[in-house]
Amino acid sequence: MRILVLVHTWNAVDIINAALDAILQQTAPVEEILIVDNASTDGTAELKYPKIVTLTRHERNLGTSGSVKSGIEYARAHGYDWLWVLDADSLPQANALELLIHLAQNDGLSDDGPIGVVCSSHNLVRLGQTLHGRMLTPGGPRLPRLRAGYNHFDCDRVIWSGALINLAVVEQIGLPRVGTRGCWEDLSLDYGDTEYTYRIHRAGYKIFVHLESLLDHPLGKGLHRRILGWDFYTSNHSAFRRYLHFRNLVFFWLRIYHRRNWPVLLIWFGHRLSVMLARIIVLESDRGPKLKACLVGVLDGLRGRLDGNFNS
Repeated sequence: MRILVLVHTWNAVDIINAALDAILQQTAPVEEILIVDNASTDGTAELKYPKIVTLTRHERNLGTSGSVKSGIEYARAHGYDWLWVLDADSLPQANALELLIHLAQNDGLSDDGPIGVVCSSHNLVRLGQTLHGRMLTPGGPRLPRLRAGYNHFDCDRVIWSGALINLAVVEQIGLPRVGTRGCWEDLSLDYGDTEYTYRIHRAGYKIFVHLESLLDHPLGKGLHRRILGWDFYTSNHSAFRRYLHFRNLVFFWLRIYHRRNWPVLLIWFGHRLSVMLARIIVLESDRGPKLKACLVGVLDGLRGRLDGNFNS
């Protein structure tokens, strides 16, 4: 079971060494770390790295999905069986990879299909919650259920960071969707992980999230406020990311997901959009551009426009 560790970077000069230290401290031996740099302008690609690190660089920022696509191609060309994907700002605990390997090698867990992905759980830094993947239903995403006596969740969608991907899936489902002009095109930066792992699951592969394999994962610029004795959290993403999130979310559920319960789905989406807008209004700054970004993203998603950028 040869594993390549992929680290996606974009202007990560201040954080990349912490990520590499966390990887090198894994209790499971790491054979090689591939850094795919998305056209950083802060000197990330010019740093001196340990011999175990291989660096490749995109001429344009093609988003996390672009880095994963390049990582998969490199891994397959060099005889690796699995690819462990990490963002440059994600810090896995020392036993995170070892626990994923044990789960991936436990064939008895998956009697109705091979294992396609095993993923760490995410401590969402500054957001006060832990992410364990999602089940995708005709009425929107739902929390997975933990079965008694098991240390993992059965899911059909996980995010890129922390995902250990069985490269055998590529023969059947191909590579992730990626634009060629920038991270704003297609599903290069948002919802690319949802679409790809959903595709893996639909192809008959199982996706598991390990309860005890943990990594610290910031989501946006996490903001916390205590109002009238209640704790409120928001990811505090930029207007650009709000636009991409809602554009790609609408596109996925409208044009990719194969089953839809329209009344329930619309209720879920209306709730999600309302909560997001309320958090922006109450907790965040730059409210005007962010609110506009959400609404323009919804409109472009309805129109199937994945080729445009957002300008506030």
